Amino acid sequence: MIKKTWLITLVIFSSITSQTIQINEVIASNQNTFYDEDGDTPDWIELYNPSTNNVSIHNWGLSDDTDNPFKWRFPNMTLGSDQYLLIMASNKDRTNIIAQWETIINWGDEWDYFIGTQAPPLSWNQIGFNTINWNTGPSGFGYGDNDDNTVISPVISVYLVKTFFISNSEHVKKIALHVDYDDAFVAYLNSVEFARANIMGSPPSYNQGAEIWREAEMYNGGSPELYWVDSSDTWLSPGVNVLAIQVHNYNSNSSDMSCIPFLTVGRDTIIFGESGVADEITLPGSMLHTNFKISSTGETIVITESDSLLLDSLYTGNLLPDVSIGRVDDGENIGMFITPTPGNPNGSESVLGVLSELTYSHSSGFYDEPSIFVDITSNDDNVNIYYTLDGSEPSTDSYLHSAPIFVQENKVIRAASFKNGWLKSPIKTSTFILDNESHDFPTIFLSTAPENFFDYYTGIYVMGPNASSDFPHFGANFWEDWERPVYIEILEPDGTYFESPAGAKIFGGWSRGQAQKSLSIFARGEYGAREFDYPLFPDLDIDSYQSFVLRNSGNDWGYTMLRDGYMTGLFDNIDLDYQAYRPTLVYLNGEFWGLYNLREKVSEHFIASHHQVDPDELDLIETQTANTGTIDNYNALLEFVENSNLADPLVYDSLSKWIDIDNHIDYNVGQIFIDNRDWPGNNIKYWRPYSEDGLWRWILYDTDFGFGIPWMGLAYDFNTLEFATEPNGPGWPNPPWSTFLLRKMLESPIYRDRFINIFADRLNTIFKPGYLVDRLDSLSSYIQDIIPIHQERWPYSAQDWDYHIQIVENFAQNRHLYMRLHLRDFFNLPVLVYGLFVVPSTGGGKIKINTITPENYPWSGYYYPNIPIEVSAEPETGYIFSGWAQFPDSSESMKIQITDGFTLTSMFEPYITGDTVDLVINEINYNSSDDFNPEDWIEIYNNGVDSVNISGWFFTDENEDHRYTFPNYTIIHAGEYLVLAQDTSAFFNLFSPTSDVFGSFEFGLSGGGELISLYDVSGRLVDQLEYDDSSPWPIEPDGNGPTLELISPDMPNDIAESWSFSSGYGTPGQLNSVSGSLDNKIENTVPNIYSLFPVYPNPFNSNVKIRFTIPSEEVVKILILNILGEKVRVLTDSNYGPGLNTLIWDGKNDYGQELSTGLYFCRLKAKKYQDSIKLLLVK
Repeated sequence: MIKKTWLITLVIFSSITSQTIQINEVIASNQNTFYDEDGDTPDWIELYNPSTNNVSIHNWGLSDDTDNPFKWRFPNMTLGSDQYLLIMASNKDRTNIIAQWETIINWGDEWDYFIGTQAPPLSWNQIGFNTINWNTGPSGFGYGDNDDNTVISPVISVYLVKTFFISNSEHVKKIALHVDYDDAFVAYLNSVEFARANIMGSPPSYNQGAEIWREAEMYNGGSPELYWVDSSDTWLSPGVNVLAIQVHNYNSNSSDMSCIPFLTVGRDTIIFGESGVADEITLPGSMLHTNFKISSTGETIVITESDSLLLDSLYTGNLLPDVSIGRVDDGENIGMFITPTPGNPNGSESVLGVLSELTYSHSSGFYDEPSIFVDITSNDDNVNIYYTLDGSEPSTDSYLHSAPIFVQENKVIRAASFKNGWLKSPIKTSTFILDNESHDFPTIFLSTAPENFFDYYTGIYVMGPNASSDFPHFGANFWEDWERPVYIEILEPDGTYFESPAGAKIFGGWSRGQAQKSLSIFARGEYGAREFDYPLFPDLDIDSYQSFVLRNSGNDWGYTMLRDGYMTGLFDNIDLDYQAYRPTLVYLNGEFWGLYNLREKVSEHFIASHHQVDPDELDLIETQTANTGTIDNYNALLEFVENSNLADPLVYDSLSKWIDIDNHIDYNVGQIFIDNRDWPGNNIKYWRPYSEDGLWRWILYDTDFGFGIPWMGLAYDFNTLEFATEPNGPGWPNPPWSTFLLRKMLESPIYRDRFINIFADRLNTIFKPGYLVDRLDSLSSYIQDIIPIHQERWPYSAQDWDYHIQIVENFAQNRHLYMRLHLRDFFNLPVLVYGLFVVPSTGGGKIKINTITPENYPWSGYYYPNIPIEVSAEPETGYIFSGWAQFPDSSESMKIQITDGFTLTSMFEPYITGDTVDLVINEINYNSSDDFNPEDWIEIYNNGVDSVNISGWFFTDENEDHRYTFPNYTIIHAGEYLVLAQDTSAFFNLFSPTSDVFGSFEFGLSGGGELISLYDVSGRLVDQLEYDDSSPWPIEPDGNGPTLELISPDMPNDIAESWSFSSGYGTPGQLNSVSGSLDNKIENTVPNIYSLFPVYPNPFNSNVKIRFTIPSEEVVKILILNILGEKVRVLTDSNYGPGLNTLIWDGKNDYGQELSTGLYFCRLKAKKYQDSIKLLLVK
């Protein structure tokens, strides 16, 4: 079906230029007055044409900067007589206005189609392709869902072609494809691909299955997906065009297949007589958006004609949320409007301004005095100040302030000033607590009108008329999803203070039935703050929140008041999402409201703040329902798991690109160890970002049932591993759907071993009894002094607190042993063995065991002998890994099986840093030619005899703000090169160097010459030179192709005479083309000394050149030794003449066997000389 949709934002007529367009109304803090096409509430500017003429505003300027009046320009458009134009000041910068949408290819239109039993002709998706031998039928196409106009037999793919004619193509500004599909598709416009989903390949083969299962949406009441045609890739041709789609099933045995496409064009003008938009699709509105926002603290908005004539300006001043400023009755006088009228006449009901904020003589906080006098003052003249003492907002019916207020008990004072013709001042709220006791806690003061919480019919905190008498009192007001306005004040122990308007809801599940209730606190525009710009949790690098929770400790309210915060905090250094936690004191309207757990609120904003993802671009699932996004991808994951052989390594590899494996393991390991039996059929959330590499991750929260909640008995001996993998559990707490994924994943030997090893890692660290008890002691001792005061306020909370803390401690002491027994029995494992991991007292690095990297050595842990563990050596800055004492032929990372009494020793040795290094800037490309442009780069050469760690070193030019810092573990070995490229992509497009390439850096080298420098990590200068593009420096590198090359690394590189220009386009990572080779220099001289030179390349993976000089003819013996000093190869034991001699070692031992990765030594013995050098063999 077709619906008529003409989005006429502007009146389009023939036009004349006029100077009568005016800035009519502006809002700088839009909370609820207007929503744009994205559902956002940006600032907005309203223009009005009061004249009788239609005015072209093409290329006019609109700006919030008087020095840049054309900051944003209008597109080619006209504003009609007596018309209003609303522009969103959103910083989205949109100028394409769509006046009319038309669906030109609709559901049920005739298409040509080809069944994919073989590949179609290569030109199948091109204009002019002859489909005479293809089938014809109406869309949609497929089978199995009863939504198919053209039913086809089960098949892996089908190819669709629709030829269509478009008139007035020059007016088409947007093209939208809506498509409902099952399971994958690729779409082409005039043979150019512009959209695809769930399939790889360019193009996919006709017999290729979809990557994942996907269900069509429309037959279940859903909507087709929207894809835009990018004008930079393809566009409509005048006249004949072709839309082509190849549709793919997951496999040919799939139960259904579907494709229903719609193609819709958006025009910048109305073409009368055209059809409308299909009923089944939705399209966004079309609005103008500037490239700037408006400051709510005041700035000047200007509109300027295209000939630079300033037409109108308006200073906004300091505007409150949802209050606009503009022209009274659309005339000359300016006023503020409490009720903005975007796109409509302003009217005459305006005010002169906003009264200034009041000042109190005392600040919010605690006072060790029996009483205080609080005075209130205003900077405005002739105002009346009214105040309240019960938390309600003041009005002219409240107390009139005439003298300081006598405060002799805990009070909240809320005040505002009033004056005829003016908006009242912002409400000033302060809380004064006189029963001061010294506590090292953050405190939150909540203020609200009493009826918001306690009115019998509308209060969110009370039972109300419909409550059940049985706990947790379903039907009560506190079970409703009601939100009420509050004002929050946060006072830190050090005096730091924050305040904000907010909204509050009752939070939680059954714990709502307790007398002290949890609250979720929201920042919302309607209250005057869209975010809480305050670091609620000092240990997090997050400075802004949309919401937070004041939690009553949930199911633990009657016991310890810390259980969930304690348990989730155990995972502080594990890659697992959990809510931060702070014990906090709360006062409501000046009354002590008890101890609360300040927690982050789990939402899309929680995820975004921790992972730097867009909160609108993710799926967040709770149990089996999407809170944000959809559950489609997760359902496809489950279907894939159910229909795959998890023992197949290829299946595991696919899952590792779908699931964050270690996160999934740690999540389950954590829930199992703490014995949370209000899970996995409840309190489970998981999410993934909308990105190509987005993986599913799990969130640990609401773990109150864990660590021996009293009604679970001893609990520490309960086999929660079996509970979490039960295939036939009840509807709560572990139904089959909730244990399915873990059960299936454990069928993979790779996952199983990883699961066991990570569980062992945790049992060796954060699950050790001593660690658990220490953390419990720290947290319980912190809150123990406030518990009696809390109990006085809430007598049924934290009863027998010391006893219940002991229950938690008993669990911590005993769970460890039983958990090891459960692992052994469940996986049929042998007895644990003891492993000792050692770093010599000289230090130099650490050992990573699976997922943990101990800080102190020797370190010991227990692992299972038949489950290989992963170990890797991690050198510290200034050191290099030199080998494993027990595995001399192994690399720094390896898998090993341990036996009882096993010891693993990692050895490290220092490498040269600081003043003794000999690194030189050896080649410079500062101005590439037009026909060969890898962008700027430099080459650094290690002219010394030792490896140099340049981690944290930095390269800079004359501008000290231009700096590139080398990453950790950056090492240049003796005789090796390193390249630093301004643009690594451009560099690799033209070069394939064998040396390391780093970059990109965000500044370029001057084409006219400049000073460049290399500094070590402490800021000491290592190398510096100032090159130039004029004589005496070579001029050929200045835009002609060659580079500046140092003639020899032994020559001073800070003088022009040491430099020449390269042959070709330079030699990055190689011996300079102009050097004449260092070998030639040595060969032409008969030395009078013995020398064993540094080797190149080093590290090497096949052959390495060993060079030495002797002063006279004699027998030379060269040995290759391993790290333990054992001989592995006699390279030579022969007579050699004086001068330079060269040998090649192929990395093999005396038996022709290839040696493994590791550090080796080359030892030269002559008549009067002996020396050694290091060789690093890398396979």
